[in-house]
Amino acid sequence: MKPLRAWFGCLALVLVTGGCRLPASTRPPAEAKPDGAVSGGCPTGQCDPDPNGLGIYITEGHNYCFVHEKSALLCPEGFVNTPEGVVMKVRSRERPRTVLDIPVGLSSLEGEPVGTLESIYAAPTDFFVVVNGQRKVRGAGLEALRFTFTLPVEVNGDATNRAYEMSWQHLGEKRFRVLYRQVGTRTWRRQCDAPESADVASLFLPARQVDGLTAAVQGQDTAITLACETGAIGACLRWGYQPWDPTSFQDDRDRASVYGACLQAKRAAYFIGLGDLQSYTVGGTEFLRRDAHGFGARSNDRLDELEFVEALWSPRGAECLNPMNRRRDLPLPRGLQLPVCGSTPKWSPRGTFATGVPQPLKF
Repeated sequence: MKPLRAWFGCLALVLVTGGCRLPASTRPPAEAKPDGAVSGGCPTGQCDPDPNGLGIYITEGHNYCFVHEKSALLCPEGFVNTPEGVVMKVRSRERPRTVLDIPVGLSSLEGEPVGTLESIYAAPTDFFVVVNGQRKVRGAGLEALRFTFTLPVEVNGDATNRAYEMSWQHLGEKRFRVLYRQVGTRTWRRQCDAPESADVASLFLPARQVDGLTAAVQGQDTAITLACETGAIGACLRWGYQPWDPTSFQDDRDRASVYGACLQAKRAAYFIGLGDLQSYTVGGTEFLRRDAHGFGARSNDRLDELEFVEALWSPRGAECLNPMNRRRDLPLPRGLQLPVCGSTPKWSPRGTFATGVPQPLKF
């Protein structure tokens, strides 16, 4: 395979500066067809890098990355508003610690320029894009726009760039179906690719970036995370663990901490704080949850109600673990240990989220 000069030149900038800017570049169907098989699938959720974002951005067995010739090597994680315009944060699966800054442009359904995309604004109660510095486009109005960008790809082993366009179809409230395709082709692909459903929506998490490897949440006013509803990002919001007060919609430190802990607990990412990126569960596995503040929907702060506590959690992973009470009998890593929670653990300043199981493992 020939060296990708432009690609790796950009990667070098990323490794040095933390960012890299690549040049920017008829209404889509209501339901795009399911995508074909994507190489590099990971049915158990134990792969690194995993096309499901280690369960963070989409659920196990599904794909949220951009597909080019049946390979899903570039995975969008959100947008950042910069003085130069909007960039999309895209993680490389081949170099998973590398995140590219891809400039995003704007065109109409007919492909004609409609102005400059100044910014994307998201809040718990609102979502819109700003065009030409003053026009705000919301809701169904976004369906008239196409978001354009250029991705570095390989064609027959040669490095090149391909222009893409993205469409956001409004599904109500702040939910969208995100579709994309290579410019000049007819087939639209679902960005949240769930083979059994055409209606897996995308959500926008305001003022935060979520790391696609560790699920660490970084607050940033100019950032918006783009995720699929079925991943941990969406599930924890759905369970009532928003990182803001649901009445005032202001950021709340305790809620933000519980949300970060939920992202790790949902995926059973016990050892994230010790450098292990793996998730030790599989899709569809049931578990019980409590949090120290009673924030969760259909939950409370009664830790004593969990007869078989699995772990206490913080944003850095499990603070303690009862190995016999873990939700799946998957091998644990050698050389990594956590304190045992015991049969009657108590909430701690860090351990503010708890998981439990109906019955302990049987060997």
